[in-house]
Amino acid sequence: MLTQTQVDLTFDNDEWKSTPRLYRAASVGSWGVTSIGRGFDWENENNNADEERERKKTTPPSPKPSQESPIEPSISRKPSPMRLVTNTLSAEPAFYMSPSQSRSPSPSLPQQRPAIVRSPSTPRPRRRSSQQRVSLIAGRVSIAPLESNSPTIMPPSLQRSGSASSFLSVAASTRAPSPTKESFLGTKTIADFHIDGDIGRGAYGLVKRGREINTDGSLGPPLVIKLIIKSRILADCWKKHPKHGTIPIEIYVMSAISNTSYILPPRRPWDPSRFSTTKANEWEEGKVVKGHPNICPLLDFFEDNHYYYLVLPSTTPEDNTTHGDLFDLVESYPHGLPPRDIRSYLGQIADALSFLHSHGIVHRDVKDENVVLGAGGRGILIDFGSSGLVKKGGWDSFSGTLDYAGPEILRGERYFGKEQDVWAFGVVAYVLLVGECPFMTAADAQEGLASPFANASIALDERCGDGKELEGEEEDGGGALGDVACLVRACLQVEVEKRPTFEKILQCRFLAGKGGWGMPR
Repeated sequence: MLTQTQVDLTFDNDEWKSTPRLYRAASVGSWGVTSIGRGFDWENENNNADEERERKKTTPPSPKPSQESPIEPSISRKPSPMRLVTNTLSAEPAFYMSPSQSRSPSPSLPQQRPAIVRSPSTPRPRRRSSQQRVSLIAGRVSIAPLESNSPTIMPPSLQRSGSASSFLSVAASTRAPSPTKESFLGTKTIADFHIDGDIGRGAYGLVKRGREINTDGSLGPPLVIKLIIKSRILADCWKKHPKHGTIPIEIYVMSAISNTSYILPPRRPWDPSRFSTTKANEWEEGKVVKGHPNICPLLDFFEDNHYYYLVLPSTTPEDNTTHGDLFDLVESYPHGLPPRDIRSYLGQIADALSFLHSHGIVHRDVKDENVVLGAGGRGILIDFGSSGLVKKGGWDSFSGTLDYAGPEILRGERYFGKEQDVWAFGVVAYVLLVGECPFMTAADAQEGLASPFANASIALDERCGDGKELEGEEEDGGGALGDVACLVRACLQVEVEKRPTFEKILQCRFLAGKGGWGMPR
């Protein structure tokens, strides 16, 4: 089981740095691993001619590990980078307007807005625009495709495809800076588990459903086992643990969260059981629990030469034929979810992220695919492969999906993780409302929702404005569409210093009810 070793989560002071041996585009997702990312289409973006001259040579491979894993990883071969510039930003919270106020009052501007026609059968390219995930490192963008379904054995050397763009230096294999020959937990191996089947796979790992084999041969309860391919872990995604040495940041953060005490507050206004006649009894005000109810805990972890294995609880029943995560749920609501459901999910996500930020942790890959659905309307935040401890100097690298990346990241500037999490939360909120991502291009994201004639602003007003501002309002004053539109506009402020903190987000009227901030009334 997990160690009880205490770790300092206040700040990551960067005193220890790992050897920059491999840059990978991203860590594997937890449940939604088959969808590595749906970023912008960068193929038509400007590419500098001088990038061809900057192409790196193939890095020689590391020695082949002597210990074999029962599951061999395969290599993704086509990074496609572009250049960006870098700078520095800081951040603080601020305030906002209703959907109707977002429009220009000038009579010289056209007041009729074009209709946006959608149907359940119409594909939404803003959410399905790419099967790729990107990594912004040292001012460049690397794009990694999904792996093919046919497994391959690790090649003796890394092959590169031709491109007019520059490449990041990539090694065929990278081990932890201070690798150990044995598992963190002694002799535990994947052979101690019965694998029931695959949940998903991607360029950077696999996710399987399984059960632990007990000493008497019986099988334990259903589990989710996440396999992270060691050779694909980004060089800056290692962290020195006081007991286990150098381990992936995902394990470091999840272990710390799972051992952090949390006192359950009074039942939240957005609790999904608020409309149920039989209240769930697992929520007891004042009860001390480990971790957060809306964050996936880490039950166990171990390693072999090829993989790190994360043992996670199974949040969905085995015969579950409905939606596995928020992405799948939104697919069933092409015009957006009902307001009551939006309030439930956004409240839980914001509460989880507020908990993380209060402990100096940032997620850095917030998106609908990384919220899995549990029983009774629960939303559970997963996939901490891109997470980190708050850095005083911020980050100059980003690993995630560009649909959810803030303008400062798309400009290639140095950024601070909390404000990026707020922006991504705003994108998730928009997706739940409208059914698609707000920005199709980097230029659209740079403009944000400032213009009342931007497509994203028009779609938001169509859902939440035009007399529908009070639709969805509940008895406590929360849940109104006008208020959630105000929340979205607050989070999607282009200027990072104007975005609210999650502490402030939890105080908005849409989530907290009467007395919270929102649209003018």
